[in-house]
Amino acid sequence: DRMKRMSKIMAGITAFIIIISMLVLPVNAANVNYSVSSASGSTGDKVTVTVKLSSSVQIWGANVSLGYNSSELQYVSHSQGGIVSGGSLVHKGSSVNFSGMYNAKSGTVFTVTFKILKSSGTSKLTLTSSENTDSNGTTHACATSGGTITISKPVTGISLNKTSLTLKKGETSTISATVSPSDATN
Repeated sequence: DRMKRMSKIMAGITAFIIIISMLVLPVNAANVNYSVSSASGSTGDKVTVTVKLSSSVQIWGANVSLGYNSSELQYVSHSQGGIVSGGSLVHKGSSVNFSGMYNAKSGTVFTVTFKILKSSGTSKLTLTSSENTDSNGTTHACATSGGTITISKPVTGISLNKTSLTLKKGETSTISATVSPSDATN
């Protein structure tokens, strides 16, 4: 009798451990990654960034969102990538959101073009994704990496310390140039 109770208790503990491990441990350790390219330009320039998928399993559908700072970048346009077979790609607020289908392990999900509003420095792009589902309906966790738009400050003028110079044969002189603005990066 005692042996039967111990056996039932052990079976219950084993079942409990299996259930807990199914809830805690990932079901599939597939390597699903999304990345956004970086770009560079000056205030007023248009730059395009690309959101790409790289996965160890065939992904059939997902939700992917690219966020940006609308005081630093102005949305211009977007387009679906070559791996997309259906779904929607919309600009809303300060993000571009894709929800749809593709059957791929890698490739371009979408591209976005921005106009640079910020005068210099960098503007960060954030990338999120969910519902990365394979053909069996299994949802896979994924990793995302954002991008950066580097904004250079162009030179607007150069001035010399002398407006004219007369030299005789054998004489030398030094002219120095000052770049404006002083914090120009380009």
